[in-house]
Parts: sequence; C-alpha cells; structure tokens
Amino acid sequence: MSNSVQFLVDANGVRQAVVIPIDLYNELITLKQEIKTLKPAQQESYHFQSKEALANGYPKGPVTKPSFVVLRGSTANFSNVGSLRPAIKKLRDELLAQGTVVQQGELLLFDKEVEFTSPSMAACFIAGNARSGLDAWVNSQGKTLKQSGYGKK
Repeated sequence: MSNSVQFLVDANGVRQAVVIPIDLYNELITLKQEIKTLKPAQQESYHFQSKEALANGYPKGPVTKPSFVVLRGSTANFSNVGSLRPAIKKLRDELLAQGTVVQQGELLLFDKEVEFTSPSMAACFIAGNARSGLDAWVNSQGKTLKQSGYGKK
C-alpha cells in the first residue's frame, strides 16, 4: 500500500474522490475536532472603526456564511442614518432596552458579547449606516474578512 494520496477520476479525467492513507485521515479527524473546540479567545480577532466607534470581534461558523460576535467593551455610533435597515434599528432598540448596550454620549457601549447573524449586520450596527461586513472587519495584519477567505463559496 502506498503512502501517497490518490485521486479517483471519471471518464473525462475530472477528480471525483480522493484516497488517503489512514494515518493522514486520522490526523484530519483530530484536527477537525480541535477546530470545533476552539474558544473565542483562540479565534482570530477582527476590528472595525467608524467615526468614534471602535469594535472588536470574531467570525463564528462556516466561512461561507459566518455569524459575527462583537466583544464586550466595543462601541457603536449612537446616531444612524434614516436609510438604516429597520431590522438593525429594531435590534438597537432591543439591546438598549435589555441593557446589553448602554448609551454613553454619542456612543453605544457593549456591556455583553453580542452575536450578529452576519458580519454585515454587525458592521451596520456599529457604523449606524449600511456596510459590507466582509470588507469592514479587519484583522491585525490588515486583511479583511473577505481577504481572509470568508464569504467565499
């Protein structure tokens, strides 16, 4: 038995499956389990700044459609434009009423972590206007979520 990776191809020469040695398979399964158990502090951190607001957080879930967790201590702009999506305005009102975010002058302070359904929803909430979350959130190396491979199918 060979220790190399082998591909099964169809009649057109297109790869359809892969055959790998069992030790490599076991390593991949172990790695998959380790990735599932990563804690938020071990996730790559991203930040976003808009006017005076500064937020930190991390993507969560599949890279093709991640949610986004904004960390406690982050801030968001209190004012928002009239064209802000109604769902985000409603969420702002709910989080204020719950005390999850508190108004401090022209900013909203996150008193707890908040998981948003998408990086864009988080960025819109922070900025108070429409934003592409895949382009707004940047890691310590200056790469956006999109440049880091998020959102790709």
